[in-house]
Amino acid sequence: MDKSKLADYADAASLTDLVFAAEAGSAGEAAIKDAGIANCTSVLTQADALLEVASGSADACVIDITMANAMTGEGTSYAELGYSIQLTSEEYGIAFRKDSDLTAKVNELMAAMKADGTLPALAEKYNLTLAD
Repeated sequence: MDKSKLADYADAASLTDLVFAAEAGSAGEAAIKDAGIANCTSVLTQADALLEVASGSADACVIDITMANAMTGEGTSYAELGYSIQLTSEEYGIAFRKDSDLTAKVNELMAAMKADGTLPALAEKYNLTLAD
């Protein structure tokens, strides 16, 4: 959404009159529907959703926070766009086959990266939240 309009929208309920764009089949598209927003254009990619907003075809879009951080704001192709409301959240993990010998090694590496500050630094850089 245009950064100059972000303050006009405080929560999901304030978004219901806007035209949205979201990646078809994504968690973002589901979040729009769950928020009771009826006017949503489905597009192929999150980049296409941003393009819909930049072109004026949509008022706003729902994309991943990592993409929003990388693609909007000063120094990007979408410098005039910004974000403000989180409609949903997702958690990611690493999975292995049951009884895999990789599980212990990866857990050890993750603990070391957390302890030495590598993981917190990456989380801060990409505006992510680390699980405990």
